[in-house]
Formats: sequence, structure tokens, C-alpha cells
Amino acid sequence: MFRRFVSASAIASMGIACAVFVVLVAHGLAEQRFFPLTVMWCFAPLAWGLWAMIAPSAWVPERLPIWGTILGLVAGLLAFCVLNLPWRVFGVMAPLIWRGVGAVVIAVFYYLLWMLVRLAYRSLGPPTPDV
Repeated sequence: MFRRFVSASAIASMGIACAVFVVLVAHGLAEQRFFPLTVMWCFAPLAWGLWAMIAPSAWVPERLPIWGTILGLVAGLLAFCVLNLPWRVFGVMAPLIWRGVGAVVIAVFYYLLWMLVRLAYRSLGPPTPDV
């Protein structure tokens, strides 16, 4: 289980570092509108690690991307429909159809990232004995 947690948390941390770099380059440090997003990002590695730990054993590691897609769908619905992040961050009220499209895009993005989690999980596997 610890391998699951470590592999998911590591990929989430690297993804967040890349996203923060893009936000800093695009908007600089002065943007206070990104505060809700940065607070959520602080908890993402923990959430990803815990999500990986509760994955069904039969799904590990082959179906980890599908498991991550489920998390992505939940996160996308939470970000776009419940927290209304487009309004909070960009000051734009997105129509409901675009919020749904955003949730689907996040789910697809999570699928791709969780393919990296599966790769990290496999690479953290037990070492092979030297022959």
C-alpha cells in the first residue's frame, strides 16, 4: 500500500510543480485570485496518495489509470460545479455545458497522469536479485 501512496503522491507533486510554474509565468505572483486554487493544490498529493491506497487490489497496477479517472471526474465536478473555480479564479461565469466539458477534460487529463502513477508504481517494485 505504501508503494501506491508514494507513486501517486510523487506524480501529483510533480504535476502541481509544473502547474504552478505555468501560473507564475503566465500571471506572476501578484494574482490573488489564484488563492483557492493554490489551497486545493496543497492537499492534492495527499488526496492522490490516499486514493491510490483505497484502490481495489485487483485493479493495481493495471487499472490504476481508470481508478485515477474516477478521481478526476470527482475533482472536475467539484472544481467546476461545486466550487465554481472559473468564476473564483478567472472572474468568468461558465455555462453549465462548459463546466461539464471541463470536468470531462480533467478526467481525461487524470487518466494520462495516472498512467504515470502506474509507471511509478511498477518502477518502485521490489528489486530483482543480482545473479
